Amino acid sequence: MGMSTKTEISTDDVLRERSPRRLGQLVPNGMLEDNYPRNMWWAAAHVDEVKDGPLARWILETPVVIYRLEDGTPAALYDRCPHRWAPLSEGHVCGDKIVCPYHGMEFDTTGLCTKAPTQKMQPNIARIPAYPVREAGAFLWIWMGDPEAIDREPPEVGYQTDPNWSFLHGYYEVAANWVMIRENVFDLTHIAFLHKNTFKQNDWINAPDSFMEGDVLCYQQEFELAPLSPLFCAGMGLPEDKPVKRVQKGTMPSLAISFSDWNVHDPAPEPGRRSDFIMRGCHIVTPAQRGRTHYFWGSAFDVPALSDEVIAKTKASVIEAFDEDKHLLEIMQRQIAADPRGLSYLEVTLGPDKGGIRVRQILNKMLEAEGRPPLKGGLA
Repeated sequence: MGMSTKTEISTDDVLRERSPRRLGQLVPNGMLEDNYPRNMWWAAAHVDEVKDGPLARWILETPVVIYRLEDGTPAALYDRCPHRWAPLSEGHVCGDKIVCPYHGMEFDTTGLCTKAPTQKMQPNIARIPAYPVREAGAFLWIWMGDPEAIDREPPEVGYQTDPNWSFLHGYYEVAANWVMIRENVFDLTHIAFLHKNTFKQNDWINAPDSFMEGDVLCYQQEFELAPLSPLFCAGMGLPEDKPVKRVQKGTMPSLAISFSDWNVHDPAPEPGRRSDFIMRGCHIVTPAQRGRTHYFWGSAFDVPALSDEVIAKTKASVIEAFDEDKHLLEIMQRQIAADPRGLSYLEVTLGPDKGGIRVRQILNKMLEAEGRPPLKGGLA
């Protein structure tokens, strides 16, 4: 009688999966559908985008116009005049009112039409939705859900405008679902492969452990002596071939924003040079329309000023690397949308996916709290 062998598939603490035969996730239907929590703060724009006139922006499949009042306070309304649907963003701001370009109707910050110059009687039913807006750090934040549900302020990002920090930033519109981008920035092992010629941080082949501190998703990982990614050497004033120690710390206080801190220690600094540096990466995602996402990135160095040459070099390097993400994520989105088997396909789950899985779990919890169905698929 022959001996039988049994192969056990261990989850290695990735999922603690109920069924050892299906170690993976179904592709969430939310990659193609509305999977946006409403009752939270989303980044609407960088502060510099809203200065002299109104800004049009799609947020959570909703056209929004963002503008400033006379005292600089930001405001946001539904970007459609209720008369003939002309975008208010094509109009202008007069005092604290925004004026429709088509027939001159004026709207206050509550969305109420206060003037219709083509008639004496004011159309009291002419009202459009208004959205709470806050300015925090370098960004304007918008609440697209129930205003009565506001239970917190936007994320703490004061360092972005702190004179002791130098904050570099940029913007992409990515033709991919926001969840894919949010998971991407918590999937750190892809850096050694997708970004092998840009980040050149090839020691990042093992994923850090992710864990929760209250409602905040975190990770931390220490690295022994190795050259630092050339993306950040110029900002720290370090040679690209100099071995340094580093501690990588990441936090996601909200689905809208996450931080990645590069804590770098130079064990042998040049005379008169500092030995410790911080670069704080910032990844902000805001759903625009289905399969389209606003992605705001930031790189902040703990120094009061950087030269124009260092700024230009650092931004060019970061953009080159992020272009690689954008290219691949957009192809992945097209594959999911076009393949009829896309939503029933079982994603294989690897150890480094733990952070991304936690992202989906947090998202489902928020959707359920709003009385909406969670992502179909989820964990298989």
